[in-house]
Amino acid sequence: MFIFLNNIHKFGNQGQFYSTFEPMKAVIKEGRADHFIQHAQEVFFNKGYARTTISDICKKADCSRTTLYSYFESKENLYLAVIERAFRKFLAYFGKLRAEGNSGFNQVLVHSMGYIRFSKEFPKYYETIHDFYGIMRNADEGLLQTEVQSHIKDSKNFEGVKELSLLPFKLLTKEIQRGQDEGNINTRHSAEEHMVNIWAYLKGISDISPNIAYVFSPQKVNLEKKIERFIRAMLEI
Repeated sequence: MFIFLNNIHKFGNQGQFYSTFEPMKAVIKEGRADHFIQHAQEVFFNKGYARTTISDICKKADCSRTTLYSYFESKENLYLAVIERAFRKFLAYFGKLRAEGNSGFNQVLVHSMGYIRFSKEFPKYYETIHDFYGIMRNADEGLLQTEVQSHIKDSKNFEGVKELSLLPFKLLTKEIQRGQDEGNINTRHSAEEHMVNIWAYLKGISDISPNIAYVFSPQKVNLEKKIERFIRAMLEI
């Protein structure tokens, strides 16, 4: 069997069968890479980026350093692959959210509630996403960076992940603009300004939500209703 496959592969070098087997090799390689990303993710989530070593990941993935480095040339690139996975999960989560009536206004509300739920359901992904936004902010503003942040920023895959990380902002801005065009979101601020205000509010609420019950004690808090009410007030004409 192996001889047969090897002969086909050799024959493929002459142009025939080559296209049949190359995609298969690509799928196998992609699956192997995903295996490493999954195990690296578990280690990064447990120990944090700075405390994680390549040896930790190799032990978890049951592979040699040589094998791991044949897929990811550095710890930084592997961490960026984990960050990319977090953003893709975030975007896929939002992609499933559909507002009743499908108006821009309602879609913004649904996305806002989705943000809060995602932060609760996938806290490690949420933290990873915002860690990356922190690295982006420091890089763009020329702020003092830690050695870890500097290494990640200088990684060859940084710009690609950065482009992906901007999609949630663009998605929310697009829905706000649609709501303004439909006449159910006010134009006191531009769509971009509304997006920044909503995002900042959601980020703040998500960060303090574990302790927010103490603020409203002794009443039972329905956090999502309070968030929706606030965003409605922000957007309504």
